[in-house]
Amino acid sequence: MDHRSTDNSLQEQPPWYRQFWPWFLIALPLCVVIAGLNMLYIALKYPHSMVDDEYYKEGLAINQSLDQDRRAVQLNLSAEIIFRPLNGSDTTQLEVNLSGLESYPAELTLLLLHPGSRSLDQNLGLKQLAAGRYSAQLTGQYQHRYYLRLQPIDKRWRLNGTIDFQDGGGTATSELTAMSELKALNAK
Repeated sequence: MDHRSTDNSLQEQPPWYRQFWPWFLIALPLCVVIAGLNMLYIALKYPHSMVDDEYYKEGLAINQSLDQDRRAVQLNLSAEIIFRPLNGSDTTQLEVNLSGLESYPAELTLLLLHPGSRSLDQNLGLKQLAAGRYSAQLTGQYQHRYYLRLQPIDKRWRLNGTIDFQDGGGTATSELTAMSELKALNAK
């Protein structure tokens, strides 16, 4: 009799597809697959601006960039940049004091490169006021951290630096120099 009751209990169990645990175990990897496909869709539809489609050209251009930095080291160039908001307006006065050249170019280009968003990058033209002094007026107040790159129009040399507009409520300054790694290499 004991043997019959065991046979009845086996016959009373529903088939596997009507039980909870098999579906639970199937649902876990299924959720991961769905989430992965969703992430793939998002990545393909909204590519990140930090990923450059022309990475090979960027890799080749590093040699030109290093040549620009080496030239700045050879010339012993340095610059001070001052961003000063003008009172009562939404305008910022930009001043650049450049030193190290015998003959200063009539115009310079200052690139403000945001570390996280290309949409916040800016390319500013600076006009010469006097030997080594340049200026521009900008509209808008700045509130982010930027990498700075100062170079002449012909891009023969460049100076690099950073500035954080969140540090102070008003004037922001930065010292620009050639890359310190190149200075160390040239000192040897």
